[in-house]
Amino acid sequence: MRICLTVPERFAAQRELPLLLEEQADLTVFPEGFLRSKEDLALAVELTVGRPGTVLAGYRDGEFEKAVVIENGRVTDEYAKCILTAGERERKRPGGSICCLDSSLGKLAVPICYEVHFPEVCRVMALEGPALMVNIIGTGMYHSLQYEQWRAIARARAIENEVPTVGCCHFCGELPLAFAFDSSGRELLEFQGRHGAFTVEIDISGEKPIGYMADRRPELFGPLSAAAV
Repeated sequence: MRICLTVPERFAAQRELPLLLEEQADLTVFPEGFLRSKEDLALAVELTVGRPGTVLAGYRDGEFEKAVVIENGRVTDEYAKCILTAGERERKRPGGSICCLDSSLGKLAVPICYEVHFPEVCRVMALEGPALMVNIIGTGMYHSLQYEQWRAIARARAIENEVPTVGCCHFCGELPLAFAFDSSGRELLEFQGRHGAFTVEIDISGEKPIGYMADRRPELFGPLSAAAV
């Protein structure tokens, strides 16, 4: 699969969409909150009419942060971010169900921004057998430690779920980034502090040589659902 990870200017979807969609790919990914209005969404839909490939974009839909799948001029699926930071909870509403998105490429697991820090979120999605995990991120990283932590977390999600994992953010904050890891955690792409569109070829054949899923003991995992002390 040819994947295009975009690192666009923030608050500039009307200008950035036509430029970044010139790059041909099976899947083109835009960050969390890239589409911030119905007008932005309408333009994205219009630009995909007759265009090969799938677009996955963050969309600010009122009080919800969503990921939307757009294919050939229509929105085919959407997911609302369920895990919010303390600051986000003051102005946003969480989604009510953790699930993958359906697309013509197969199921896509899309933990939105902060959600990738929760292995439970990604594992619930991984149980659906997604072809790819995509972490759409709102801002850039604000310091080098956060940058390294985020990369390490994304790599861990790839390894523990044996699912290729990619991600990208806006060109803002201190350290904008785009990354891609294969299902073994091998780094396929990393760009720091660059604006634009970056492509990577990823094998999504689904081979899982370790087979973590088969070795799970769900009957012992009840404490994961318990309220925090």
